[in-house]
Amino acid sequence: MSMDELVLKIVSSDSIVCRLTVKRGFSPRVFSALSSSLPKIGVVGKGDAYLYLSMGLRIGVEKTLSEASSGDVAYSPRFQGLVFFISDSPDCRFLNAALIGKILTPWDRLKNLGEGEVVTVSRV
Repeated sequence: MSMDELVLKIVSSDSIVCRLTVKRGFSPRVFSALSSSLPKIGVVGKGDAYLYLSMGLRIGVEKTLSEASSGDVAYSPRFQGLVFFISDSPDCRFLNAALIGKILTPWDRLKNLGEGEVVTVSRV
């Protein structure tokens, strides 16, 4: 792992739900904010093709996504947190999200998180 990449884990009830990577090159502003503010608590919300963690991160985005693929991780100021795409999203402009990384592990456990569940985001 380099200084330009963070490997993070999502933990629920003392169990690792998934691991993800965040890369500076995708969104330097979000990378910097995350690297200096971890661990963070997030509250789970769900959309049709994505799951999000509202974490109270207020950051502007450099470049927004118009579409996303399953496994992509983004930051959205709309949710003030992370967005995990669990299926392809051909039009996600309404999220105003910036790509920041990828999910590294199977996301079955991530998809099974419940709306309103509280999780922790921290470094591996």
